[in-house]
Amino acid sequence: MGGLIPLTIRDLKRWYRNPVSAVVGMIQPIFWIVLFGSAFDIAKFGPASVSSAFFEGAPDYITYLMGGILTIIGLFTGMFSGVNIIWDRRLGILQRFLIAPINRASIVFSRILSSVVRILVQIMILFAVAFLIPNGLKIEHGFTVLDVLILVSAVLMISFIFSSLFSIIAIRTTKMESLFGIVNLLNLPLMFASYAMFPPALMAGWLSNVAKYNPVSWSAQSIRMVIIHGTLSASEAHTVLIYMMGLLALSAFMLILTYVAANKEIRG
Repeated sequence: MGGLIPLTIRDLKRWYRNPVSAVVGMIQPIFWIVLFGSAFDIAKFGPASVSSAFFEGAPDYITYLMGGILTIIGLFTGMFSGVNIIWDRRLGILQRFLIAPINRASIVFSRILSSVVRILVQIMILFAVAFLIPNGLKIEHGFTVLDVLILVSAVLMISFIFSSLFSIIAIRTTKMESLFGIVNLLNLPLMFASYAMFPPALMAGWLSNVAKYNPVSWSAQSIRMVIIHGTLSASEAHTVLIYMMGLLALSAFMLILTYVAANKEIRG
């Protein structure tokens, strides 16, 4: 797709040249892990054996929460990736792109790719902070290269899925308020109707059944399992494989859908 790399670099420059936006994007997930993670003490559920069983063997809530927070970063960053498409349309920049010799899909995928790069930076910062805070992240069973690949792949795929979805929405709307309204409508249900924050054992039965089919749950659980357990057993590896295959299939579907939508419907 001609123009993909230059447009991605342009979008990244716009990001890091706006220090307020860049700093807020970095600080927000830190608040989540420091404040929310520290406010909830799983030891109060009872003896260590009981609380550990509820939270899948995690030594503390921050360790349990880490998979959910990383997934939520991917979710929220992806949901706002369509904003720049609407801004470019309003400012007339999109019209210039449409008359340039570039593939229309590159305009959309450059926004998605820049979101993915931003998330990689956020992951590294969040991990450093989670290790440094008191009673923070504990990786007790080691962390292999495969574990890192699973973690990064899960976050990037969830980001790609929702970046694609909300870019398609941005293609079809001309009003920023409409996009923000849809984001505000969906972000909390997607987060709380998942295993990102709490284990299924602590959720209402109907909500746990809904969360089972939420891709946010697939990503959060995949990351959580490699953080808590390190080297996975055969059954754990099978579960992670199912989740990752689901994310991969959904990513491939969104890739095709976004490409078709961009080439067919994007206009100034």
